[in-house]
Amino acid sequence: METRRPLGKDEIFANVAGYSGTAEAMERMFERDKDDLRDLNIEILVEAKDKYFDDEVGYRIAKVNFEMPTTDFSSSEIYWLSVAANIWRGAALENLAQDALFKIQSTNAEYLPLEPLASMPIIQTSEPIFFALWSSINQKEMISFQYKGIDGLIAERTVAPYSLVSRRGHWYLIAKESSSDEFKRFRLSRFQSQPEIISSESAFEISTDYDVSDYVKDISEHLIENAEILIKPGSGSAIRQLGKFEVLDSSDPEWERIQLGNVDFDLLVYNILWCGPDVKVLKPETLVKSVTQGLSEVLSKHGAQ
Repeated sequence: METRRPLGKDEIFANVAGYSGTAEAMERMFERDKDDLRDLNIEILVEAKDKYFDDEVGYRIAKVNFEMPTTDFSSSEIYWLSVAANIWRGAALENLAQDALFKIQSTNAEYLPLEPLASMPIIQTSEPIFFALWSSINQKEMISFQYKGIDGLIAERTVAPYSLVSRRGHWYLIAKESSSDEFKRFRLSRFQSQPEIISSESAFEISTDYDVSDYVKDISEHLIENAEILIKPGSGSAIRQLGKFEVLDSSDPEWERIQLGNVDFDLLVYNILWCGPDVKVLKPETLVKSVTQGLSEVLSKHGAQ
């Protein structure tokens, strides 16, 4: 980092600690180190060693491209940055958040790390695809994946990923779909496959007028405004606690007819499937289809018993 000119590999091998062994071994170490540095967003400049002769390249790191400038955060600002970093503990971006704190610490002599408190909120990123999506957003890579729509049908979607947003306990991907060139919301719990990268980096540009808040103001696509089910008396206590609950008249004493309002779609399907034969779905049709499909999947995996 301190050199004023590009260094050739031989110079790096001779002057940077850690390089030893055969030429092949040092070459492998060199490539590994370059990958590690780039993963840290440290740009490696590849330039001609001699400006008059370009037959031999050298390598250099421009500190100005990645170093955090000297800052003078107030104690209040440091506190809230620490809170923001600590709520990622145990989640997908924990290591990156801690790296950010280390950078702040390196530029502030008065920095005191904040110890996580039990009362601090924690971001949950249990979906295994979270980090893969986050990486593709940063690299601006086009991706494709299998996705189950609210109608229960699974289809392949190809998108340009823009943002990840958490709402009502669920994570959503905001992305521009290739087929329609429109922005869509994709709930991570409905992904049926890992995202597959189908382009090189920087495959698309995010326009300056893009505002993620335009697409998350009212996430209600996964709420059922009105659902009716039959349920055995004394069964489905979890279903009865999901939302607005009302008992309707039923002509069959063996079943209670209930109406639910503004209930999370996936959560309702999950609890209905858990109750098995103690619940029958009346409406809406999308709920009937999704429960039927869920039962068919269980049957195909475990057989009729």
